This record gives sequence, C-alpha cells and structure tokens, in this order.
Amino acid sequence: MNGLAQKVAFVTGGGSGIGRQVSHRLASEGSKVGVVDLREDAAQTVVDEIVAAGGEAMVIVADVTSSAQVEQGVAKLVESYGSLHYVVNCAGVAFGEGGVVECSEAAWDKTMAINVKSIFLTGKFAIPKIIEAGGGSIVNIASVFGLVANPDECGYAASKGAVINLTRQMAVQHARDGVRVNAVLPSDCDTPLIAGLLGVEGDELTAAKAELAAPIPMGRLAQPEEIAAGIAFLLSDDAGFITGVSLPIDGGFLTK
Repeated sequence: MNGLAQKVAFVTGGGSGIGRQVSHRLASEGSKVGVVDLREDAAQTVVDEIVAAGGEAMVIVADVTSSAQVEQGVAKLVESYGSLHYVVNCAGVAFGEGGVVECSEAAWDKTMAINVKSIFLTGKFAIPKIIEAGGGSIVNIASVFGLVANPDECGYAASKGAVINLTRQMAVQHARDGVRVNAVLPSDCDTPLIAGLLGVEGDELTAAKAELAAPIPMGRLAQPEEIAAGIAFLLSDDAGFITGVSLPIDGGFLTK
C-alpha cells in the first residue's frame, strides 16, 4: 500500500482478533505500531510477533474508556516514535444482551463505553497529534449491524450505528485538516470475540459458526486478515480522496 511505510499507528484492541491482524498488517507495510490493549500479556505477544518478523511495535496498556489512559497512551506513542499518523479503533465488545426489555443497564453502558466512547476519546487526543504530523487517517470498526437490525443485540446495534455517524461527523469536521476518517462494516468475523459470544466449543462451535455464516452470500465468516486488508487500504495514500465512508466487508451480506 502506498504511504504506509515509516508512519506511526495507534491500534486499539490490538491484542487479539481484528486488532491483532491490523497490527501485523501495518507493521508488514513498514508502519510503527502502538499495540493498545487492556491486557498487557496479549499486547506483548503481538509486539513480540511483529518484532520477530522484522517490524517495529510497542505495548501500550490502556483502558480505552478512560480519558486519562487514552491521553497517556497517545502521549507515550508520540514520545517514543516522534509523531502519530494513524488510528485504528478495533476495541469492541458484544454481549448478546438481547432487546431493550432483556438488556441490563450495565450491559448497555459498557457496550456504549467500549464501542463508542473509546472512539470519541481516541479522536479527542489523537487528532491534534495527527494534524501536527501533517495529516493522516483514522479507521473505526463499525458493523453491518449498525445498518440492519439484530433482534438479540440492542446495545451492540445501537453502538455500531453511532460509530457510523460519528465517523461521518469526524470526517466532515477534519477534512480540511488533512485527517481522513472512515469506517469498515464487517459481517460476523471468525475471531475470539465471536467464539466467546457463542459460548461453545468443538463441533458445537463449528456448527454455530456455520449458522452465523448462512445469511452471508459467500457462505462463510469473514477472516480477520480480510478486514485488516480493507483497513490498510483506507489508511493508505491509495484512498487519499476517500473520507466519511462506511465500507462493508461482508461477503455480500448487505446486498440482500
């Protein structure tokens, strides 16, 4: 991808799933990566993998719902690498919380904090640094369920709808600052988050994943590497005139 080499990226949720693959992809393209995760051991594992492959990365332990910790994480990355060009907001949760009658207030609040507030906070503290660096790009992970209803996840669907419109707002406000802001909308993706949500193992897990894949025209779940590839494109100079877009990476799910 054009323009990714020697850039600095802040990747939330970088310790597993899509965030892990984004961290690897950007490092393979020559970016320096801050792997941001609440779990230090998970982030360290990803950093060790990147370094072993010849890339450059560092661990940033932060709760992305905490203003102070996000601010400190951004400052740590800039202090270490000298600048900041990219943010990828991969941190997210899905509880299978049910509809508004079944969903607990605690589940609703936590979903909104991790899936939406974290993007507000990274934008607050990272965008000024990106502008100082001469411009850059942000990619937020939303979901196809930010555009269509999922009857079993009121909080998740609402949060991802919020991500889509927050992405548009950020894109419009900062377009002339040289900061592009886009979102990707994955369908169900084969990650530890999905496995944890399903709550089964072995053959039962295989069957449950097949059931999730059934509505997808391509007949399978997305792979984290495929989402990471779309994110790398949106960050890169190849997407230099793209901002405010919500790009489905969904095997045709939203075409139906």
